[in-house]
Amino acid sequence: MDSGRKGQRERGGSPLATVKGLAGLLYRMGRTFDGLNSSYLATEDFLRTGNPKVLGSKNDLALLSDLTDASRYLLAYDYRNKELDLGWFCAINAHMSRTAAIEPGALRTSANIIVATRRGPYTPPIPRASLIQQWLKEATHRRQSSGLRAATLFARLAKAQPFGDGNKRSALLAANGLLLKEGAGAILAVPADGPEVDDFNLLLTNWYLDGDETLIGWLDQWNQSQV
Repeated sequence: MDSGRKGQRERGGSPLATVKGLAGLLYRMGRTFDGLNSSYLATEDFLRTGNPKVLGSKNDLALLSDLTDASRYLLAYDYRNKELDLGWFCAINAHMSRTAAIEPGALRTSANIIVATRRGPYTPPIPRASLIQQWLKEATHRRQSSGLRAATLFARLAKAQPFGDGNKRSALLAANGLLLKEGAGAILAVPADGPEVDDFNLLLTNWYLDGDETLIGWLDQWNQSQV
């Protein structure tokens, strides 16, 4: 059996076990969250070859190298025998050492971060490790579809801004880790072009500032429409 197919089967047929599937996720999050300039095709080529010359800039190289490292950790995790816990989540961020915080993987201990949104600044409180652990536990036990639980986990973790940087990236990768654990055979991504990007950013703003949960259902439905 081909090793790639074997890995995909062991992960419930996850698209993330394929280069195309992983490239789609990393390209979209890179473009929407961090201004990735390289194309989807260049992103896919980089994942296949590791050739930095296919990318448009050093910033793109650093970003995609970090996302690749974090994704490898995500895909190699023993979901069958291990829980999604705080250490697992912090390790996702820790694998983004080129573009994340000064202390990758370390939770913030002060209110030292301001997030720019469509409606002005958002200042998240100091993150509580116990609350993050609770969210991770609830994500695997709530009586909802896996897609809705993944969208909820992303929203909660992104709003908490638990690290010095790389928070939305870490949150989205964690949500996809949930889908891997569930064997859902799906990806939770974000739009990278078209009017849906503006819709997503506005809904994310409303979630940050007002606690408006419209984002969660919208993100779940948008991902279903991409299948």
